[in-house]
Amino acid sequence: MTKLTENPTPEQILSLNNQLFSDHAPGTLLKDFATLLDFIGPKGIPVSGQQHLLPIKALPHLNQLMSKPLDVKLKRPVQKSFPHINGLFLLLRASGLSYILVDKKVATLRLDTDVLADWQTLNPTERYFALFQAWWLRGNGKMLDSINGSQNPYRILMLFKDVLGKPLGSKVPNIDVEYLRYTPGLLNLALMELFGFVRIKLATHSTGETWPIIGIEPSDWGRTFLSCLPEGMMLTGGLFNTLPEDAQGNPWHFAIKPHIPSWQRELREPEILALENGFCVFKVSLGKAYCKLAAPTSATLDDLAANILSAFAFDNDHLYEFIYTNRYGLEEQVNHPYDNSDPCTEDVTVGELPLYKGMELAFHFDFGDDWWFKLVVETFAANDGRYPQISILEQHGIPPKQYRDWDDE
Repeated sequence: MTKLTENPTPEQILSLNNQLFSDHAPGTLLKDFATLLDFIGPKGIPVSGQQHLLPIKALPHLNQLMSKPLDVKLKRPVQKSFPHINGLFLLLRASGLSYILVDKKVATLRLDTDVLADWQTLNPTERYFALFQAWWLRGNGKMLDSINGSQNPYRILMLFKDVLGKPLGSKVPNIDVEYLRYTPGLLNLALMELFGFVRIKLATHSTGETWPIIGIEPSDWGRTFLSCLPEGMMLTGGLFNTLPEDAQGNPWHFAIKPHIPSWQRELREPEILALENGFCVFKVSLGKAYCKLAAPTSATLDDLAANILSAFAFDNDHLYEFIYTNRYGLEEQVNHPYDNSDPCTEDVTVGELPLYKGMELAFHFDFGDDWWFKLVVETFAANDGRYPQISILEQHGIPPKQYRDWDDE
């Protein structure tokens, strides 16, 4: 088995130095990712479902534009029916090149013009590693499937370590496609192919499978890349504590970048501005009852929680959390001060949230009775002095009782 080393060998360094990065090398990642960007275009594309996935009707056409289109015979295929598209979509969300805009309950996937402009200045090598970094840091399949999700990238690399340690030309025998759906997951297997780490052999005759895999062969690049990763990085979930502080959680970057001359720049992070001296109007619903609250952006989420509970005639004697989806499509939460977990609602203000019109947040109160309040951002604007503190603008409907009235039983 190939030993993972902190310092690449001379042979590995030579291979890194000489690796070509283009639309077709080491895999078709850059070509297919460019196809996805062009498909979305400057106006964006409507997305559907809680996870804001690509519209079903657009998938067959996009599939035909891929370098390796799949023969999908399903009557109603969904995004995960196309593993390469699903993987590219994950990279798009994780890279910060896209965001979701919700207007009048219609969600649209848009490209971030500032990040896209920076992307276009990168050379192919820098684009390749920007996408790998997005996969490594944020490639959580839960942004595509909130229930099942897929495994984190370091576990996928761990799985392929044994494969890459075998002689070139070795194949994985007795491929069980059903097993691959879960470990490593077809999405991650497609990404391994797109990044050029492996070559996948398909059946030449019809098997009834959408992706009839019969063999997996490690590429020279895949063998080199994974064998250069520092010792122990995957066993600790992506952390390698003996590396310099700026390499914590990203040791492959530290080990490989110095040996690839054309890799000089990184893709910029999307700019998320905190709203200062403004206010936000939330529609807060619980069952059929709802209210509208105007909150100054300087108010803490602890203040917001107290006012929500007061508006619905609930006491404030239980733990709670705010849950929302961030810019990258990943779930985040802000915790009750007594939960002893960061971030804490006493330390986070309304203006520090990545707010946008139509954004939904969940306010989960009382972890025993589990009350789930739904918050929707209706508007936010500069504060003209009308709302120096959180104010109730409207109230509608009769809130449910917080505690059951046992005398009525």
